Amino acid sequence: MHAKPFVFNWKRLRSILSLCSISLLASALCFGQKVIENPKKPTDPQAFRSVKLIEQLRIRDNGNDIVFQYPYQLQIGGDGGVHFANGFEHFKYDAQGRFVYKIVKSGQGPGEAQFRTTALLTADGVLIQAFSPPKVMRFNTRGDYLGEDRTEVTDLFEFIGLFDGRIYAFLEETPKWNEVPRRDYYDVPYSFCVLSPDLKDIRKPFQFPYRWYLGRGFGWQQARFDFAYKELDTIYVVHGIDYRIDHFNAKTNKVEKTITRKYGKVKRPPDPREQRPDYNGPPPQEFYYDISKILVAGDRLWVITSTRNERQARLVDVFDARGRYVDCFYLEFPAGFTPVGLMLGRVALNGGYLYTVDEDAEGLFSIGKYSLDTGVNRQ
Repeated sequence: MHAKPFVFNWKRLRSILSLCSISLLASALCFGQKVIENPKKPTDPQAFRSVKLIEQLRIRDNGNDIVFQYPYQLQIGGDGGVHFANGFEHFKYDAQGRFVYKIVKSGQGPGEAQFRTTALLTADGVLIQAFSPPKVMRFNTRGDYLGEDRTEVTDLFEFIGLFDGRIYAFLEETPKWNEVPRRDYYDVPYSFCVLSPDLKDIRKPFQFPYRWYLGRGFGWQQARFDFAYKELDTIYVVHGIDYRIDHFNAKTNKVEKTITRKYGKVKRPPDPREQRPDYNGPPPQEFYYDISKILVAGDRLWVITSTRNERQARLVDVFDARGRYVDCFYLEFPAGFTPVGLMLGRVALNGGYLYTVDEDAEGLFSIGKYSLDTGVNRQ
């Protein structure tokens, strides 16, 4: 039996906030799904080995009309093309690393935007949602502008995909700052959404709890949210600070199972800003978030954890389709490049290759495509 999907009710939140902290609220949000508890070590006898990345391709700017200020929203298209955002602009390079297009110009007219944008890759090209002015723009596979729909939606969605004429996405809801009775940890919904392509019709059939530290009129995110899409009935979701991955089924709007394992938390060094007498932020965190990023690798799930070895390589856990902890390895990047952050939007896995946004010693950004030299089969 499955519990009904948790759909957030702000009237209910106001009554809860006055009575309990995040620990009580989280315990009240029980999905009723199966929990797969894994041991501390995987089954593969070669676990905890080091796996080196071998550079296959590097995409750089030209320093003139194309300058990578801070690439993010890294995505790999069905043709192997590399897509990413750079400010409000969006770039595409082909599978060989050759420039294809730069779309979205600065302004408020057709094909233009200011501030933030998000991209959804489709079979026909790309949809771009803009924050200012609020709208959805359409471009074909060559980057030609096709048209746009103005909307009243200013919250930017984290797109999953376009299926049968409907967009599936996640949305971080804005906390009700002025209704918070006291400074404390609270759960705010992170919504799973089903949208029309023009964003006129928005449905939110399921919501995940997401931790914030809130005061009246202000707040800080205090959890990790990430997802990895395999199929509509298999979307892996992280929405907390502990080692927990929910297997979400978008066809039934249910969490089918939760995957976890025994994990040694990594202590976080003190932040000098938190030691200052005038510090007014949330309580300092004792540990890093257990999970930094999740990726689908064929029929397996990769979990990039907060654990590092003496060479600062990240520990990657591997789970099979049943949620069993089967393998792990330390992922070592080549000398000279440091991934900006193995988090949402700056790392992608496609066709057995790992793509990352990298920064060199001079602070210049580039996109690296890597193969794995040993220990992991090409998916």
